[in-house]
Amino acid sequence: MRERDLKALEYDKVIHLVMELCASEPGREATAELRPSIDPVEVQRRLTATAEMVELRSHAGSIPISEFADQRPYLLAAARAGAILGGEALVKVRDFIVGSRHVSGFLRSRVERFQRVAALVQNLLAPKELADAMLSALADDGTILDDASPELKRLRSRLRDERNELETRLLRSLNASGMESFVSDYIVTIRNRRFVLPMKLNYSERFEGIVQDRSVSGETLFVEPMWAVELNNRLMMLEREAEAEETRILAQLTAMVGGYAPELQLTFDAMVALDALNARALFAERFRCVEPQIVDDGIDFIGARHPLLLTSGRDVIPIDVKIGAGQRGIVISGPNTGGKTVALKTVGLLSLMAQAGMLIPALPGSKATVFRSVFADIGDEQSIESNLSSFSGHIANLSEIIRSLDEPALVILDEPGAGTDPAEGAALAIGLMNHLGTRRCMLAIATHSTAVKLHAYSQAGFEAAAVDFDAEHLAPLYRLKPHTIGQSYGLAVARRLGLPEEIIRAAEQSMGTGTIELTDSLKRLDAERAKLNAQLEKLRERELNLAQIEQDVLQKAERTRERAELERKRLRAEVADLIEELRRDGAALMDELKTRAKSRTDLKGFITTASSKLESLAPADAASESDAPLKVGDSVEVGDIRGELIVLEAGRAVISRGGLRIEVAPERLRRSAASAPDLRPAPTKAATVTFSVEGGEGTELNLIGMRTTDALRALEDFLDTAFLTNRAEVRIVHGIGSGALRKAVAEYLGTSPYCASFRGAEPHHGGAGATIVQMNL
Repeated sequence: MRERDLKALEYDKVIHLVMELCASEPGREATAELRPSIDPVEVQRRLTATAEMVELRSHAGSIPISEFADQRPYLLAAARAGAILGGEALVKVRDFIVGSRHVSGFLRSRVERFQRVAALVQNLLAPKELADAMLSALADDGTILDDASPELKRLRSRLRDERNELETRLLRSLNASGMESFVSDYIVTIRNRRFVLPMKLNYSERFEGIVQDRSVSGETLFVEPMWAVELNNRLMMLEREAEAEETRILAQLTAMVGGYAPELQLTFDAMVALDALNARALFAERFRCVEPQIVDDGIDFIGARHPLLLTSGRDVIPIDVKIGAGQRGIVISGPNTGGKTVALKTVGLLSLMAQAGMLIPALPGSKATVFRSVFADIGDEQSIESNLSSFSGHIANLSEIIRSLDEPALVILDEPGAGTDPAEGAALAIGLMNHLGTRRCMLAIATHSTAVKLHAYSQAGFEAAAVDFDAEHLAPLYRLKPHTIGQSYGLAVARRLGLPEEIIRAAEQSMGTGTIELTDSLKRLDAERAKLNAQLEKLRERELNLAQIEQDVLQKAERTRERAELERKRLRAEVADLIEELRRDGAALMDELKTRAKSRTDLKGFITTASSKLESLAPADAASESDAPLKVGDSVEVGDIRGELIVLEAGRAVISRGGLRIEVAPERLRRSAASAPDLRPAPTKAATVTFSVEGGEGTELNLIGMRTTDALRALEDFLDTAFLTNRAEVRIVHGIGSGALRKAVAEYLGTSPYCASFRGAEPHHGGAGATIVQMNL
């Protein structure tokens, strides 16, 4: 892919955001070199690895990766025969080894479920013995510790003793009686690695010595007394021996590093990969990114957000962009500043991010395709150096895109054909759409051209979409509306920004009739779309409410069932206890009867008491009603239909309802709640229901004289029968009276699933005293 396209789509800026999240410079370098892959297998591997790291971090917390140096130059140098690395270089190697072992220890017990991350952790091979050797030999500043070897410890101990002794004797010499006129300063210092005394020029009058240095002013000589020469020589010899031992230790450590170079190289590569992967996971967490599904064709970015807009701190309105499998592209229209170019860049950038293995700022369920090439023609292509105008620059870029196209490809064009005659520019854009549409190429275009909009709207394979705009306040809403054409609102915006009204009117008059009609049509289309969207939103809200109600009912039913089960268990336990008690009391009574201590009257009293106790715990009627098997004559239910069971055979049952005979499987039946005793007061006036299902009758129900409750019950039964007998239209006679019954019938019909619609009857069919119902068959 061309660097100019990556830059036009701002891929480099996203990479920079990820680089800032890396812990090490090698990790930042690896991230800077990250490029989108064109291999679907590699893309999926990268995405899976990033998603695994995100999930791992959600369970394990932050990965303990800290700053580490580039190990490649040290490993390369250590691999040479006879090489000796300095202490500072070895400390950087040591810190890397310790850090990698820390990361390995943290991750090894946590990555069993994460295959891709586990594969990297398996390459963390830095050996413990090398880490221990370097920790025991090196200080943090690169100097060698005394305990690095017994010999070094012995030599350094002697050096300290010899120095202390020499310094003590030299200080004693400075403070000796009569030295005041010869001493320049009362300190012992070092020149040329030898301990000396700062003396005045006349020192030789006091003692013999060797001048090792002279002050800048020339007034002070740094003199090594002759008696201290041998002591200084001994110190220098010990220093040489200590330096030789230090060199030997450095050479030994360097050789160990060289011996483990392959393992350390694998460890370094794994640490760099983990650092870069961890940075991608941090990016995904920060911007609420998801792993897109990789598909063979089409894209579907749900709730997509441009990453760079997220960094601005402003609220970002998500957009949905869908180009289905088999479609050739999308054409986005609408006013300036409405978000067309941002939408184009979002499509291209999220595709590049996915192919680079980065999760995308969108919602779950988003889909992406792996493109072999991604091109973008966005912005001003004018070039003074190349003597190109804006139009020429765009044409040169488009020509290169056509020549370099590697399918499948994604081509993003912002205002194709701009910079020349509008008619010719539109024709050029349509020509590009038709040409590229014949190849395995997905197009994303932003345009103001009416011809291009209509071509996309009318041609199969192209999705027409518009950026949403508040026409009343002339403010962009930054949403993307599918299946529509957007207006540019150029004259409206110009009027709002203060362009003289006479100029606006002249512009409107110069517009062709077709353009004005198209604008008016688009306005009406937007109004209808807004109305439909509002209705759809209400339907969705109602669906959610119904789902919640259903859930509440199910939960209530489950709680009722649990309470009933607990009550049954309690009753069973009490009955069992009571039976055991009665058994004991009965046995005792029988014994007393045998001995004639009790009479038959006592036995009858016992039986009466026992029956009362049993009935108080489990009434016989209730038990038999719920537990007894169904039998002919029972009131039963199947679904919402209630009736009398008239036939019950193996594998077959028949119920009667309103003159109908309905045959069902016996296991679908349940005892009707209506079989319980009806405790409601009887109506003061007899109810009359006149309908029949014989022949062509059964299309009229007379409710006159009924109480409202009975009338609605009769209406429910009547509609059951009408539905089961496929009556398309029925008549409900309710009379006029006070209007209460008519109102109750209307309210019931408004909620009944059997009723498709209802109306008042014609004058010759009852007028206001009857209602005609169209059944929902």
